[in-house]
Amino acid sequence: MTIVTLEKYLKDLRKSCNYSQEFVASHLNITRQTYSHYETGRISPPVNSLYNLAKLYNVPVENFLDLVVTYNINMDFALKAQRGKVDMTDDLTLFMDFMNAPENSKKFKFLSRKERQLLFYFLLLDSHDQDDIVTFMKVKYQNRKRENDL
Repeated sequence: MTIVTLEKYLKDLRKSCNYSQEFVASHLNITRQTYSHYETGRISPPVNSLYNLAKLYNVPVENFLDLVVTYNINMDFALKAQRGKVDMTDDLTLFMDFMNAPENSKKFKFLSRKERQLLFYFLLLDSHDQDDIVTFMKVKYQNRKRENDL
């Protein structure tokens, strides 16, 4: 398991969305230099910035809090993998590796982040599951279309 720091997570999220530091900084109402310090670990973002970043990237704020909050707990417990808890840092690393691969980076350049995520997870499934997903999407679309026609 790769240990991901807040700095790396911020940088990976920003790059996965093709945002500049300037854009993210303007979203947070801070200078680009201050945001750059967040990505280098020189400054820790305040909680309100973490909340705004979660909204910007459409990820749970807990993803950020898990990386910055220090818990006073038994380290034996903390080092054990938690059942039922998805490791979002490994997921993001796999996603970034997939999107940054030379054969994929140009191919998916103009897709939105959500479209890239959908394609990434879709390609990880076997063909039977992919067929189920396509069928589900067709049914969902037809139901939504019917609702709108009423």
